[in-house]
Amino acid sequence: MPDDEPESAELDPAVVQFTANLRKARRRAGLTQEAVALASGVPQGHYSRMETGKRDPGVRTLVRIAAALNTTPAELLAGVKKG
Repeated sequence: MPDDEPESAELDPAVVQFTANLRKARRRAGLTQEAVALASGVPQGHYSRMETGKRDPGVRTLVRIAAALNTTPAELLAGVKKG
């Protein structure tokens, strides 16, 4: 179930946008959640929960994940607005 879409009715619109950006960047990179977790040093379960909107990354984690996905934190946060 890690690749399931977040249940947007339960999530803040900012979280929904972030999770969509994160998933899109991972798929564009052709990586599994496990591969991103390994490359970024984030536990796989923690990464999975970020991608489903159940956990928010800290700044350092966001930077490491962006690097693992060969993108920028700004791209992962694109379109995220205060709700």
